[in-house]
Formats: sequence, structure tokens, C-alpha cells
Amino acid sequence: MIPFVIAPLGHVLASAAVSAGLVKAMDDGRGPAALRRVAVSATKAGIRAARAAESGVERTRLVAGDVVAQAYGEMGEQVPVRDTDGDAADQQR
Repeated sequence: MIPFVIAPLGHVLASAAVSAGLVKAMDDGRGPAALRRVAVSATKAGIRAARAAESGVERTRLVAGDVVAQAYGEMGEQVPVRDTDGDAADQQR
């Protein structure tokens, strides 16, 4: 649920930062060079945000797997192994 809230907020914040940077650059008369710097900075921020979100999702997935494994262990059962053959082929494309 949290990524669905954070993603739109991040988009709004990035849009506001880019807009403020563009207005300031145009007021200062720096033109295209400033526009490019603002675009690059916004892109870097977006890449960092995406990496942070991916990291959070991966941590959540691992924690969920640990909880499921513990539940099976407490019931005295073996944790079923997922068939990843199809997934591996998809990732190599």
C-alpha cells in the first residue's frame, strides 16, 4: 500500500522541483544550459527514488518469505520450493 502513496508524492515533488528550477533559470537568463542541468538533476533524483523503492520492495519480499518459512517450520513441514525455471527464462530476455 505504501508504494502507491509514495510514488504519486514523489512525482509531485519532482514536478515541483523541476518547475521551480525552470522558472529560476529563465528569470536568471541562463536559458538552455540551465534547462539541461535541471533536467539532468531531476532525472538523477528519479533514478535514486526508483532504486530506493526497489530496495524497499525487495526487503519486504524477503521478510514475507522468512515469515512463511517460519510458519511452515513451526507446523513441522518443509517449505515448498518455487519452480523458478519459467522466471529465469523471462529475466534473460
